[in-house]
Amino acid sequence: MSAPYPWLEAPWQRLLATRARPAQALLLTGPRGVGKGALARAWAQALLCEASQPDGAACGKCPACHWFETDAHPDFRLLTLQEKAGKDGETRIATAIEVEQAREAVDFVRLSTYRAGFRVVLVDPADSLNPAAANALLKVLEEPPLNTLFILVSDQPRRLLPTIRSRCTRIDLGLPPVDEATRWLAAEGVDDAADLLALSGGAPLDVQRWLDGGGLEERRGVLDGLTRPDRLDPVTLGDRWKAINPQAWHNVAYKWLGDLLAVRLGGSVQFNRDFADALAQLGRQADLAKLLALARRQADEGRTLAHPLNRALQLQAWLIQYRHVFA
Repeated sequence: MSAPYPWLEAPWQRLLATRARPAQALLLTGPRGVGKGALARAWAQALLCEASQPDGAACGKCPACHWFETDAHPDFRLLTLQEKAGKDGETRIATAIEVEQAREAVDFVRLSTYRAGFRVVLVDPADSLNPAAANALLKVLEEPPLNTLFILVSDQPRRLLPTIRSRCTRIDLGLPPVDEATRWLAAEGVDDAADLLALSGGAPLDVQRWLDGGGLEERRGVLDGLTRPDRLDPVTLGDRWKAINPQAWHNVAYKWLGDLLAVRLGGSVQFNRDFADALAQLGRQADLAKLLALARRQADEGRTLAHPLNRALQLQAWLIQYRHVFA
């Protein structure tokens, strides 16, 4: 069993080298879209496999591997964001891992193992643990039961409690080389792989999210509006764009402002290459101080995306400030 993706071969081999004595608490960090979750699951399966290959990788054929692949292994637990019903009855993904989930994991690790091997708890994304859940999990991380292993996956490790980070063996995963990622995307049948990789900040799995979720059309609609600040109507666009996922909106707007800043400071477009001409023109017109203020605001709003604020009013205020950048 090889690494989930070709650019993860080095950290995968590093993990396999510890198969005989694995870290009791492992923290995999790095930017979104590089395959941390897939690597964590592959490692969890390797740890639970009962007929490991000579290099320590999972065989994929034993009963333990079969149970794992069908999410039915009795010695494995996944702590992740769950679906929950909102007040309007619509089902949404929760914004945090709740304390009840962490307590269930604590109860799980205190039981005897079913197969007399390792017991594995995967927490992904670990930076979504709410404070109570993080503290509940910290208790077993400090003194984990025998043969109990924790794997934590995080895009933003600084959001984890320092006491949790200090108890983990950390492996940082970086962005893959551009050539390698482009070749992989092309082999997956992705057209315009180089431009889409730039749009995704070098994260190849984010390219697939753009394509699978219909986000490219949504993004183009937003950027078509932002290319003509003199004509945009904040009220109309704010009402139209309120249906866009807040995280998706944040990513699109943040990269747009980043490209504007790059052009304004004499650099080149990094993310939105298909809008390079419009960005070049707007960058020359932008007031640098106002653009910097809006970019700071956009960065700050990234911390409140999950809050139940009035999206239309938020967007209208943002668009008014954006329009003033070019006044």
